[in-house]
Amino acid sequence: TTRLVVKQTVMTSVYGVTRIGAREQIQRQLKNRPDIPLPSPREESEYRAAMYLAGLTLESLGAVFSQASALMDWLASSATTVCRTGHPVAWITPLGLPVVQPYFKGTRRLNTALGWLTMTSQGDYGNVDSRKQRA
Repeated sequence: TTRLVVKQTVMTSVYGVTRIGAREQIQRQLKNRPDIPLPSPREESEYRAAMYLAGLTLESLGAVFSQASALMDWLASSATTVCRTGHPVAWITPLGLPVVQPYFKGTRRLNTALGWLTMTSQGDYGNVDSRKQRA
């Protein structure tokens, strides 16, 4: 069905997909669907249709999930405020476990048998990557 054209965008919207990312996802889907009629030249039409559908999809999600969107905006704004202090975004779970966003400039990620391990040298701890902290 044609709903698959926007499905990835809808599913990744909770992870903060951008308009550009949404357009790329939709354009990739249109490229794989030659059965969807588009005017020639096809590549240009895929791009224009993807731009239109990306905007429409993200606006629709914002309207349907307005409270969730408002909460996501508040969380992103809060993360920005926290990062301005030079601290990472951190919280305590209901079980009492501390959580710290592992996004610092100068971090190293290692793939271990138990999963990914993020390492930060002690001097880099204060060098917060605010863009990633916010996402």
